[in-house]
Amino acid sequence: MITVDQKEIIRREYFLHRKSMREIARELHHGRAVIRKAIYDPGIPVYKRRVPAPKRTIGPFVEVIQQWLQEDKQRPTKQRHTAKRIYERLREEYGYQGSDRTVRREVRRLKGAIPDSHVPQTYQPADGGTFDFGEAYVLMGGRETKVHLGFLRLDYSSKYLVVALPSERQEALFECHLRGFAYLGVPRRMRYDNLKPAVHKILTGKNRQEQAAWVAFRSHFLFDSEYVTPGRGQEKGGVENLIGYVRRNFLVPLPEVQDFAELNAYLLDCCERDARQRQRFGRTVQELWQEERTSLGRMPAKLPSACVSQVAKVNRRQQVRFGGNWYSVPPEYVGRLVTVHAYVFKVIMAYQDRGIASHVRSYGREEEVLDPHHYLPVLLWKPGAFARATPILKWPLPAVYEVYHRQVQKRQEGSLGTRDYIRILMLLKDHALQKVTAAVEQAAGLNLYGYEAVIPFLRGEPRQNLGTVSRVWPNRVGHFDRLVCQ
Repeated sequence: MITVDQKEIIRREYFLHRKSMREIARELHHGRAVIRKAIYDPGIPVYKRRVPAPKRTIGPFVEVIQQWLQEDKQRPTKQRHTAKRIYERLREEYGYQGSDRTVRREVRRLKGAIPDSHVPQTYQPADGGTFDFGEAYVLMGGRETKVHLGFLRLDYSSKYLVVALPSERQEALFECHLRGFAYLGVPRRMRYDNLKPAVHKILTGKNRQEQAAWVAFRSHFLFDSEYVTPGRGQEKGGVENLIGYVRRNFLVPLPEVQDFAELNAYLLDCCERDARQRQRFGRTVQELWQEERTSLGRMPAKLPSACVSQVAKVNRRQQVRFGGNWYSVPPEYVGRLVTVHAYVFKVIMAYQDRGIASHVRSYGREEEVLDPHHYLPVLLWKPGAFARATPILKWPLPAVYEVYHRQVQKRQEGSLGTRDYIRILMLLKDHALQKVTAAVEQAAGLNLYGYEAVIPFLRGEPRQNLGTVSRVWPNRVGHFDRLVCQ
């Protein structure tokens, strides 16, 4: 078993350094079968740690030590904390269980911190880029709405892309990179804050334990990732300044949009105009990028999925719980385990690698996202539940459907009218709403009611062949095969 980091090394040696599988196997002491699988399957290896990694005992107390050292600056030199005194106070007041050596090392590190300063940087084409999240407000659908903005910026040309999203979750991080790299190109290195979707644990120095899903995602693009020192956002000051620049210049006054698609189209246009107008070193950003783009990496032939996945069980209400909300699936999957693939704007349910349902993603809490087509087969069997069925009550159908339903029930006995109306609704799964609605309106205009009355209009059959199938005996004829045509 190899780790996800080892898989990345193997893919770099093969794709970037053009080494053969035999060479890589010899250097890394793995079989060629292992090397081949790592190259062609960049997914996440399943690995279980037998012995838990030791916890950094000093971590929870670093802020306390920093506070004491900061307070010492206002006190006499001979009455300031020593490393020994800090160790004693941590044990007495906070229950610290670590060694005095660890405390001494941390105190020495904190006291030797270099004051904030700015060193001019020179970048080469395609050498690196920076990513960060920000927040802003827009008028979406007539309401003031908080949105999250993903910023991906190239260091050399300063060309950038801003993507508006409903969250800053891992799938949002993936989506930003897919859009950003497709628009800008892929640099050799990317610099980040210590984002939770990317960083699982901060280690010593610049070392980070990255999220396995993030490592698998970026291994498709073969770029290096770097992370700034916690609390030092100035290490990626270019993109930090960009966030404020975008808010002031693109989002004042608040833009009015209907949805995220319209907002992202607006932001893309702003990025394009700004790149053509803004100058660096006597040249426009667009000109610098044209020079840089020949050195940037290209998108891989097979793109990774910008989603997070989890397994869930379908309950008796035909629903799967994800992200605090409920999503419906067809009735035949009740009691089964399905895989939920959550993208930024949609949620897809799959069973045995086959998609079975797709919904617009909800970011609310305890909301039911229901597809009425998932429940119609059950209602056809249980017509008594139709009147109070939540998926039907929430279905925004034109008013003509309710009127047509009442007329169908008047002409058929008991539940037969409801069943027949359900069959009409089931037509909406395979036909456009406008087309079915037009057929219903045409049938109603000729006083023809029922599934068999709607079908000819849906098929576009000539009017003279339709007959007047609505001529029935109310409450006495239950099936359309009894209808008398004139």
